[in-house]
Amino acid sequence: MAHPDEQRMSVVDHLGELRKRLVISAVAILIGTAFSFIAKGWVFEVILRPLRITQGDKVTIITLSPTEPFMTVLKVSIYAGLLIALPVVLWQFWAFIMPALYENEKKRVLPYVFFTTALFLAGVLFGYYVVLPVGLKFLVGYGGDIFNQQLRASEYISFVSLFLLAFGVVFEMPAIMLMLSSAGIVNARQLRKTRKYALVGIATASMVLTPSQDPVSMLLMMGPLLVLYELGIMLARVVDRRRAKRKALAAVELE
Repeated sequence: MAHPDEQRMSVVDHLGELRKRLVISAVAILIGTAFSFIAKGWVFEVILRPLRITQGDKVTIITLSPTEPFMTVLKVSIYAGLLIALPVVLWQFWAFIMPALYENEKKRVLPYVFFTTALFLAGVLFGYYVVLPVGLKFLVGYGGDIFNQQLRASEYISFVSLFLLAFGVVFEMPAIMLMLSSAGIVNARQLRKTRKYALVGIATASMVLTPSQDPVSMLLMMGPLLVLYELGIMLARVVDRRRAKRKALAAVELE
């Protein structure tokens, strides 16, 4: 049994390591935020690109108070800073966690981390390049003969942020299915049998999670989610086969 002083030192060492990782992450976010604030012109070009694709290069967003321009730029800079610093933050998180894992756990965790990160980025990019321009074209153009639509900067930024976040989150569905399958909670056969219920769930999620809630954006979210559900079934099938192979080998060894 470890001496109490050794246990206390171990806890202190872990807290010191955690503080170090948090400080590095905070510094990375501050640097990313500062860079984004300085390069605000480029950042806003990126944000306004989907709108200008559908509405023309001269479209602008408005502010309604003296403080709103500065606060909007600051909010966007923080969002962009978080995105820029995301690789550093994730690395610091796993650098803190990894020493506590066994080698076989590390081999399973690292591919899963890369897989989930890739899915999230794929969702954001799909939402940005494919769905967002279509959704904005429908929403901004709707009722154009009745309303004189002016887009407020803060509301537009919030809309775009939530829109892309929703796509990033829902694209994690195969990773969640893989995790449940690896834990033995579900298997490929069960997932195949629940396809019709999954279809209803996907339709509901697309309706709720799409901030624009226009039918075009919901359909464009549903399509990839159905494909990702099938991908999740394929991954679960691979897990089932590996589990069956391990059981067969264990049975042979017992004999």
